[in-house]
Amino acid sequence: MGTAPAPAPAKSYFGRLSDRYRDAYTIAAGTVRFANWVKTGGLILGGLIALVTVYGSFTYLTYSGGFHIRWYQLGIGLFMALVVVASAYISGTFLAAQGQFMSALLDIAVNTSPHLQNQEKAAIMTL
Repeated sequence: MGTAPAPAPAKSYFGRLSDRYRDAYTIAAGTVRFANWVKTGGLILGGLIALVTVYGSFTYLTYSGGFHIRWYQLGIGLFMALVVVASAYISGTFLAAQGQFMSALLDIAVNTSPHLQNQEKAAIMTL
């Protein structure tokens, strides 16, 4: 009879897994950056709409020397600016939440992976 062969040391999947997780973390961070861009872009666009509306609803009357305000145009334009800002902010917030949720799921996947050592998990989660 002979002795049983010694078990082979466990292979580390760190290289392939770290690449996969790095790509996924990059996508999650990109989603959050895009969401912030959507919120900022909506604020800028809403500000431009409000500025054009205010400028366009005031008319200078040359014969009387005063201003005339088109209240209906001013109200509709400011309401549209508010709608643009609110919808962009809400959309951006939902997109940012999706990116954060993706990042949290990746943290769970890395932390519970049986193929990684603790040092490897720490290195991946700090990418």
